[in-house]
Amino acid sequence: MIAAAALIELGRLLFFDPRLSANQTQSCASCHLPELAYTDARPVAIGSTGEHHTRNVPTLTNVGSRGISLERQAMRPLLRTHPIELGALGHEREIMSRFASDPATRDLFVGAFPREAKPFTLRNAARAIAAFERTLVSNDAAFDRAAHGDHEAMSDDAWRGLKAFSAHGCASCHSGTNFARGDDVPTLRNVMLTAPYMRDGRARTMDEVFERHAPELNCDERASIVALFRALTAPVVSGDPGARPLLTAPPK
Repeated sequence: MIAAAALIELGRLLFFDPRLSANQTQSCASCHLPELAYTDARPVAIGSTGEHHTRNVPTLTNVGSRGISLERQAMRPLLRTHPIELGALGHEREIMSRFASDPATRDLFVGAFPREAKPFTLRNAARAIAAFERTLVSNDAAFDRAAHGDHEAMSDDAWRGLKAFSAHGCASCHSGTNFARGDDVPTLRNVMLTAPYMRDGRARTMDEVFERHAPELNCDERASIVALFRALTAPVVSGDPGARPLLTAPPK
C-alpha cells in the first residue's frame, strides 16, 4: 500500500535533491528547470560527470497526461551509462543510505511505502519522482480559456494561427489537448519557453523549426502560428492540492 500524499512530497524533495546523483552534483531539476518549463536552454543535456548527451531535454509540461511510463522514464537518467546522467548504477546502496540516514527523508520514505520492509530502494525513489511529475500541469493558458468558451482570451492572430496550423497538417502529429503524440512527438505547450528545439537542439529559433518542418509557410502564417504558441504558454504548477506554484508566469 502506498500513501499518495507522502509519495508526492517525497518525489518533490527527490526531484530537487542532488544527493540522488552518485557524485552529489546534480538533481533531476538540474536539467529540468521549473522557470524554463522544466527544460534547460541547452542544445543537449550535460550529465553529472560533464558528459554531453545526444538529446535536447524535453519539457515536463503535462507529462502525466502524455501516455508515458514515468516510473520507467525516471529510472533512465539514474542508471544510464552511455552517456552518464545521474550515475547511480553501482552506487545504489550508497545513494539510498544518504536518504535513510536523514530523518526528514527517512520518515517520508517510510510514510510513502508503509507496508514495505525495505522502502529505501532506487525503484521506490523513481516511483516517488513519477508521482510528483504527474502533478505538474499547465492548463490555464489563453488557449484553454478560449476552449472553455472565452473566445476573446485568444488574439485574432492566434485564431488565424490555429487555422493555419490545421490547414498545413501540423495537427496530424501535434494533436490533442497537449498538441503532442505520446513520447515521440513533443508537446507544443510552453514551446516558447523551451528553445533550442529538435531532438538534438539544432534549431535555435522557431523560424529554424519552420524551415525544417514547414518551409511552405509564409511570414504572416509563421507569425500567426507563433501567436498560437504564445497562447499555449502558461505557468506549470503542481496539481497536488495545496502545493506551492513551481514556475513563475511566462514573460509578457
